[in-house]
Amino acid sequence: MQKIPSAVPLRSTSPLTPYLRWGGLLLVIIVVVSVLSSSVQVIGPGQIGLKFNKAGSSRGLSQTNVVSGYVLVNPITTEIVTYPRAQQSYSWTKSASEGSPGDESFTFNTADQVTLNGDVNFGYQIDPKAAPAIYIRFGPDVDTITRTYIRSVVRNAITRQASGYTAEQLLGKGRSAFEDASEREVVTELTPSGFLVRNFSFIGELRAPEAVVQSINAKFSAQQAAIQAENKVVQSKAEAQQAVALAEGDAQAILVRAEAQAKANKVLAASLTPELIQNKQIEKWNGALPTVSGGSGSGFLINLPAKVQPAPTKSGSAQP
Repeated sequence: MQKIPSAVPLRSTSPLTPYLRWGGLLLVIIVVVSVLSSSVQVIGPGQIGLKFNKAGSSRGLSQTNVVSGYVLVNPITTEIVTYPRAQQSYSWTKSASEGSPGDESFTFNTADQVTLNGDVNFGYQIDPKAAPAIYIRFGPDVDTITRTYIRSVVRNAITRQASGYTAEQLLGKGRSAFEDASEREVVTELTPSGFLVRNFSFIGELRAPEAVVQSINAKFSAQQAAIQAENKVVQSKAEAQQAVALAEGDAQAILVRAEAQAKANKVLAASLTPELIQNKQIEKWNGALPTVSGGSGSGFLINLPAKVQPAPTKSGSAQP
């Protein structure tokens, strides 16, 4: 009997076979890359990363951890939330060109029931250690936290502190103390919640009703006029006192000179003895006899003529 040869399997020679093989490999690569890209997240240096479980027996925000750099996560059971590390600055103003398009300025009443309005610049940072608690309490949106919780804290502090000052004080020298007191209250309220205050200040001048401004300006002008008048009185008194002082000084100088002269004369008179006078006369005598002499006790002077020389005679001898 002739053997029937066994069937030999035929190899596929379809031209699509290489493409199918490479297509399958490419699909595997895409799946792997997709899984890795969703499993690895990068937390930059300017961010605070929060990683917590959302499935399993340990799920819940109580398992939140602060992470940074490359973080491997399971997108099905783990979630990453980030907060900014940098300072957050916000300007609550009346102008639509700053901050929100609407009016975000603060309005408050003073101790004398005057309504004032002002713009505030505020800056803060999130404490990384407190980030989990902030997320649990306020959620992940920093802008929402700023516009709601933080703004309310600032508004309440300004309102409470303004009630201790008059409008005149807040529009004048008391503003600095008012700002400092408001900032201290804001710091006391926000720091325990994990918000570190970096800046708190009013922008520009506080706004007040025009009638109040005019009243304060009029009072200030009257005070300045009174001060100027008082200064003129003080100046006049000073000038009068200066003139009196000069006159008294001149009189005192004359008296001192007179007293000094009298004392000098007295000392000189006491020193003029007869012997001293005679000695002074001798020192000053030039050897010529006086032409006027007075008798003792006569009370008048007699002019003594000079000695007459006899006229010469013809023979040359003098007449007797």
